[in-house]
Amino acid sequence: MCGICGEIRFDRAVIDQLTKECMMNAISARGPDNSGHFSNQSIFLGHHRLSIIDTSAKSNQPMFDKELSLIIVFNGVIYNYISLKNDLKKRGYVFESSGDTEVILKAYHFYGEKCVEHLDGVFAFCIYDLKNKKAFIARDRFGIKPLYYKINKDYFSFSSSMQSLLSKDVGKVNKDAINYHFFLHSVVPAPHTLFENIFKLKPGHFMLIDNNNDRVTTKKYYSIDHLPIVEFGSENEIIEAIDYYLLQAIKKRLSTSDVPVGILLSGGLDSSLIAAMASKHKLSDINTFSIGFESINEEPGDEFYFSDIVSKNHSTNHNKIKINNDQLFDNLDMVIRHMPEPMSSQDASAFFLLAREVSKKQKVVLSGQGADELFGGYPWYLHMNEDKSTPDIQKFQKYYLDRTQQDYELTISKKYTTFNNTSDFIKESFDVYDSNLSFLDKLLRFDISHLIVDDPVKRVDSMTMAWGLETRVPFLDQELIEFMCSVRSSEKVKNHGKYYLKKLALEYLDPEVINRKKFHFPVPPLKILNGKILNFAREALCSFQCKDRGIFSQQNITKLLRNPNKYFTKLDGNKLWHLAVFERWFQVNLDKKNPPTLTG
Repeated sequence: MCGICGEIRFDRAVIDQLTKECMMNAISARGPDNSGHFSNQSIFLGHHRLSIIDTSAKSNQPMFDKELSLIIVFNGVIYNYISLKNDLKKRGYVFESSGDTEVILKAYHFYGEKCVEHLDGVFAFCIYDLKNKKAFIARDRFGIKPLYYKINKDYFSFSSSMQSLLSKDVGKVNKDAINYHFFLHSVVPAPHTLFENIFKLKPGHFMLIDNNNDRVTTKKYYSIDHLPIVEFGSENEIIEAIDYYLLQAIKKRLSTSDVPVGILLSGGLDSSLIAAMASKHKLSDINTFSIGFESINEEPGDEFYFSDIVSKNHSTNHNKIKINNDQLFDNLDMVIRHMPEPMSSQDASAFFLLAREVSKKQKVVLSGQGADELFGGYPWYLHMNEDKSTPDIQKFQKYYLDRTQQDYELTISKKYTTFNNTSDFIKESFDVYDSNLSFLDKLLRFDISHLIVDDPVKRVDSMTMAWGLETRVPFLDQELIEFMCSVRSSEKVKNHGKYYLKKLALEYLDPEVINRKKFHFPVPPLKILNGKILNFAREALCSFQCKDRGIFSQQNITKLLRNPNKYFTKLDGNKLWHLAVFERWFQVNLDKKNPPTLTG
């Protein structure tokens, strides 16, 4: 995986060197192995490479095919690139490299915009046609790879990181995005971002840019909205299919690499099952990695007990990383600096610090994100399914939204308060689904299509790529997702959720691991705030910058600081920490001030 960026000038102006350097610097951590750029007056394409497939210089980017007059910058991995390459060879194409980047380039030349339909993988890329002065920009089906862009009458620019687009022409803060952020657990659904003039390309979409007439077109090429429910003959038929699709997903993510692949093993069901299946089927020699923090009161700081069981039973080479509170505190600003957008979840720091150590031994790891959304693992799914008295859309508001409208109005200043756009977004999204789907079927599809992109997929990608560590997510494999969409969701939430995955896990895991109580990745010092970390939050929120920005109600901040560990969201996040991360993100990424200036 890598980092990409670029700019296309509609006004035909020459792109200045400072713009190029700022864009490249913002993505440098994503690709420490090589960097390159292409400039042609009003066209700029930049790339930082993490060498995973064909580690030779032949696969460095930007990759330019002189014969086809095409140039590409690409972030991601194409799992079926070998079979696609062989097919293109039969059609007369000649390849200079042995990697997947060149395959995308030739596939685009042959299939045009339909090339994305032939790609099995995760990706964000830009192909520029130098002869016809047209650009093709695409993002993978489920948005696992990020793509931010900015567009106005003078230029179009894009990047793997929003920081690349903050160096000039910073727009106004998007009031609607603030509403999404504080209701949807830091999720700001595409195409929105926190700035009115910066956007995210939606998953399963591509853009066509005609530089001859400055025309920009966006098209959808994939969705799971209308996949039908299937009636299966037996429960075993479903479990056997899950076994097959998940195993194939793990195999392709372990084998499509010219460097060793490890596994992030939290000790939860999802990552444990990945490790167990890889071990049982002898797919590779497995390095596994777990992280733990200091416990506070009744809040456990690690899951080592369970990861140790899995490692011992499946003979992995296990690495346990212990982080004390001082190490956590010392890295908070680094964590926030690498967030493409503010992310309030405690485990952002966990993935950042875990990746720092893992990247010393690995370039690629597998992780368990997506299983809860796909198999019905979160407790609020069950609550919504069992609540027969509440209207459907109100169920989502009742059990998922981080706060009430009243709390939101007390949290955000009147200048930035908006009403109902999160509720409107939910209703509009649900309205596209077929009427024969149950509310729960719609809910899980909504989560996969709209929410998981920003939480947790974006969080894991940005925190691990901050250290040049590529994370692959088998549970978000296209074939597995499509199959699980055909299974009734009411069956998935039986037995407290993940019914079918737990049934499958009986073939691979110790029952103690399968039946353990579910809880989120624990980072107690960011939930129970005290000492240095409480002071960190206080300084950020009591600073001149925060007051001048004027997004938050100072009266509410005062209330939270009086009782810093009293107020929590519905998903058990510390409200004070949410505000502190949000404000500090602006300070380190926009104000460039460190530390914040206290008001006294």
